[in-house]
Amino acid sequence: MEDAHISNLKFNDNQALFGVFDGHGGREVAHYTKSYLEACIKDLKEFKDKEYPEALRKGFLQVD
Repeated sequence: MEDAHISNLKFNDNQALFGVFDGHGGREVAHYTKSYLEACIKDLKEFKDKEYPEALRKGFLQVD
């Protein structure tokens, strides 16, 4: 069972964002990721330029 998850059907225009954070780094890490990942992704230049795979990659790395 996961420690935290994102289920945002209105992430951006016609896009949704889903994530399951299993807490391998601890419960606090899963909850931190849930709290900050969406904003990190949306703030990236790649996201604004509609380079979504790269925005997801960089967003995860930034939260990590």
